[in-house]
Amino acid sequence: MLQRIRDNASGPLAYVVVAVITLVFGVWGIGSYFTPSADPVVANVGGTDITRNQLQRAYDQRYQRLRQMMGDNFDPSVISSEQLRRTVLQSMINNEVLDQYAQDAGYRVTDAALLGAIRSNPQFQANGEFSAQRYRGLLAQAGIAPAQYEASLRSDLKGQQLRGEISQSAFASPAEVDQAWQLANQQRRVRYLAFDPANYRDAVDVSDDEIESYYQDNNDAFQAPERVKLSYVSLDRASAQADATAPDTQTLRELFDQNRSQFGEAERRSGGQLRVAIEGDGSAARETIQQLAAAEGDLETRAEQAEGAEYRPIDEAQQGDLPSAVGQSLFELGEGETSTPVKGDDGWYLVALESVTPATTPEFDDPDVQAQLKAIASAQQAQQAFADKSERLESLAYEAPNDLKTLADELRLEIQTTDWITREQGPGIGQYDAIRKAAFSDAVIKDELNSTPIQLGAERRVVLRVAEHEPAKRKPLEAVRDEVRERLIARKASQKAREAAQAALTQAKSGDELDRLAADGGPSVEDAGYVRRSSRDIDARISEAAFNVSQPSEDEPRYRVTATGDGRIALVAVDGVREASGEDVQTPRAQFAQQQQRYISRLEYATLSDYLRSQTDVEINEDRLN
Repeated sequence: MLQRIRDNASGPLAYVVVAVITLVFGVWGIGSYFTPSADPVVANVGGTDITRNQLQRAYDQRYQRLRQMMGDNFDPSVISSEQLRRTVLQSMINNEVLDQYAQDAGYRVTDAALLGAIRSNPQFQANGEFSAQRYRGLLAQAGIAPAQYEASLRSDLKGQQLRGEISQSAFASPAEVDQAWQLANQQRRVRYLAFDPANYRDAVDVSDDEIESYYQDNNDAFQAPERVKLSYVSLDRASAQADATAPDTQTLRELFDQNRSQFGEAERRSGGQLRVAIEGDGSAARETIQQLAAAEGDLETRAEQAEGAEYRPIDEAQQGDLPSAVGQSLFELGEGETSTPVKGDDGWYLVALESVTPATTPEFDDPDVQAQLKAIASAQQAQQAFADKSERLESLAYEAPNDLKTLADELRLEIQTTDWITREQGPGIGQYDAIRKAAFSDAVIKDELNSTPIQLGAERRVVLRVAEHEPAKRKPLEAVRDEVRERLIARKASQKAREAAQAALTQAKSGDELDRLAADGGPSVEDAGYVRRSSRDIDARISEAAFNVSQPSEDEPRYRVTATGDGRIALVAVDGVREASGEDVQTPRAQFAQQQQRYISRLEYATLSDYLRSQTDVEINEDRLN
């Protein structure tokens, strides 16, 4: 047969077949290379894709956590969305690398452990008890499918197992703890002379030649920045929903049939479960459960007959509230029946059913049900309309790259404009890093094309193009002469202050006391007393200088010149040391040892993460991040 095919795979007929196949692939197949995906891949980690939608969800979650943490102090203007997006992506990549390692190393999360984590989450509880309805409702509001959330949670729990293993194995030796504890609690006596550059300004002269020279040597410092005005269209959920129509009765009826459980109470069952934990090969647990299955009496009575058997009542539980094996068995029983032995992930069970509370569902015409159905339908329509228009916007940005009118007309969007925007700041949408980055890209500036769709939050996308462009240009000297003069005066005054501090250092090393140096017309001596490394009562740079000199003594002080946080130049003198003692320490040694152990465990975990990252193929598509 194969030989016959090979013999006939030539001649005119074969060429016709090949031509047809080529045409099919040319028309339909090659298009996939040029048709943009609605959810492009922004990174690939060891063969696993991270898509732009996944990145956006993680970004939104991180952004909301920052908003909640900072409360009334939250200021979106100080947050770089581009930097935050990159930070979130790096975190997602590291998590994926560690998840792959944990999977390969055999770490697993049982269904029972996953269920326990979900049930113990306070967000999914009502009146202190897990609520399956609240669980589904919160996930639906966030646009996350339960399977997707549970997969993500399972991955997080695996990561916690890995971190736990490292944390338990990390240790700090007594010698390391002693040395670190002594250094952390050591105190040094610090005094200093602070030379203020402001006191030297009157002694500074700046010539016109110096101003001219500084201006010529620092061309970039006196540039009027490049700037643009933009035209753009903005698609958000509200604009997409404008075209939506009111849902008809058939649509509402289908929604009602698909989501009956949301409009009433699911069936609940009461009874009890008897559990025998599986240990070793499980043979002992299997033998025990078989003996208890053959015994007389209710499950609570039987549990008392075997060591290790545990009885737990089941009160008005839905099937999803229970471990999968227990729930499935309970909801297959009739009232008064007891199951045969049932094997779960970590134990053998007997399950008994005492009573059933039937599911309740209100009528379709109930006003509250109708209101909920219309809200659900409206939300679904808005989401679908936004998704459809987003996909079309993505396509049109490539198909019609030379103007915005095509996009605006087809998607019924208004073309809007901005005022001047620079690379660093701008009004309106110019406040977003992603907008400014796209506006000054080569494709938009040089090629005069539309940008690719830029995602702003979870429910807004913008396509822009440059309406006006002004390149960077140098400001004339006369416009910045005063600014140049001030810079030179400040630099020279600071240099004179440093020279004075260095001269004082030479005198101090020759044996002159700080008090004498101050009396000779220098600044007054400031005595900080004994300070620790972590002291906040002293300038951080002075403290750093004090603890960076070698061990001092009263007979042989140590000195260091340093700039301070407020721009002064300080001559720091250290002439005494107090070693740590049990009565005067910030952190008791036992507590410090625990802190060191946690520090080392974090260091080891970070080292493992860095190593695994270096061993994993990671590809980031920079052009798809925004």
